[in-house]
Amino acid sequence: MVLLNVLFTIFVVLFGIIGAVRGLRKELVVIVSGILALFIIQEVLPRLFGSLSGTKALYLELMVLFVCGFLGYQTPAFRCFFESGRFNRDTPIEVILGAVFGAVNGYWMVGSAWYFIDKAGYPFAWIIAPDAGTEYGQQAIELLNNMVPKLLTGNGLYVAVAIAGLIVIGVMI
Repeated sequence: MVLLNVLFTIFVVLFGIIGAVRGLRKELVVIVSGILALFIIQEVLPRLFGSLSGTKALYLELMVLFVCGFLGYQTPAFRCFFESGRFNRDTPIEVILGAVFGAVNGYWMVGSAWYFIDKAGYPFAWIIAPDAGTEYGQQAIELLNNMVPKLLTGNGLYVAVAIAGLIVIGVMI
């Protein structure tokens, strides 16, 4: 059995390693896809489906998060972007910043999935909710209180979407 805190940390480190291999610009595109995923989950889905709850909402949220994350990781692999030379890793600082932003993406994507699973009440039998009576359980609850979907809501989300647009313009041009 693995504690959710430890598993979360392992994923953040893994995403950091992936980010170092991919480079800064590719990781910035993934951040934009994460912002888009949260915007769709928090603003679009409630307007399309009303108030969903439980496992239906969880599956829909995880599907949007996975699809946006997948597309964010695949977009720079398209030939027209690759041939432009904009996504090459030229300097060591690009590798280091790629690792940092990759870890941020791990925090964002894996943390968001964990947050949505927690919000749905841990409907999967193989995931157990943190026990608030233990030190690790309290750390897990503290981590959940600092996840991006909880922090980035309302007007802050709209500002993030505007910044994401600027990132896309800066990265692609």
